[in-house]
Amino acid sequence: MSARAKKSEPAEKRTVILVHGLRGDHHGLLAIAKLLQPYFRVLTPDLPGYGDRPALDNQTIDGYVEWLHDYVKRLKLVKPIIIGHSMGSIVASHFVAKYPNACAKECIFLSPIFRTSKGQKRSNRCNDLINFGLHLLPRGPRYRFLKSKFISLKISHFLTYDRSQKAAIDEQHVKYSGRFISAQALMNDISISMRTQTVITPEKQTLCIMGQHDRLLRTETAKAAARKKHFKLIILHSSGHLINYERPDAIVRKILKFLGETIKPEFDDFLKP
Repeated sequence: MSARAKKSEPAEKRTVILVHGLRGDHHGLLAIAKLLQPYFRVLTPDLPGYGDRPALDNQTIDGYVEWLHDYVKRLKLVKPIIIGHSMGSIVASHFVAKYPNACAKECIFLSPIFRTSKGQKRSNRCNDLINFGLHLLPRGPRYRFLKSKFISLKISHFLTYDRSQKAAIDEQHVKYSGRFISAQALMNDISISMRTQTVITPEKQTLCIMGQHDRLLRTETAKAAARKKHFKLIILHSSGHLINYERPDAIVRKILKFLGETIKPEFDDFLKP
């Protein structure tokens, strides 16, 4: 009697960690997470200070890096793929740079933050002005002002390019972009976003995806960084900084191709170029 061939078990899915950006929580990356789930185990934690998480005692870029490292260790994750958006790309990239052996050989940054030396000086001055202006308000009114629908919509309008999606993106911003724990916590994160940049780790395979009309990053600056740092840069047309809302389907298609995944036929309709 011939031995029956054992059925090969399906390979375990790789893990992806999505790190969200400033002001919001994990909801901002849910569209991307949903499209990635057939291919990966997807984790979408709230950063400390957002959603229901208390803020860090050490709310600096180093504090966030250690928080993400502890998160990976606590869940016993083996070489997760790190994907960060906007400020999340800063946190994610600094984590990858400090703990390269704790994550996969590939990393992906959406709407990354790169600046020239002059641009960084302007950003530092702008951050000082924002902090000065906000400190003129008493603590209570300052918190209510930063959480207000008015501010959420102003930010949404500034960062969105595709006006056909304006109403849907406005709704998401009003609903989720004020889920920070305190005004001071948000101001600390504004400083991190404006004084720190996305870093590239040479030994990693890095993909950066940005919108052609990103008002926080000039395409010329991104292209110069890609030439100097040797990472793959993809620029999405007809989109701004909020590519996570404007073009999640295009983002996921680019991610899958970068990671060597074959798009499943049943999901192809949702992942049009």
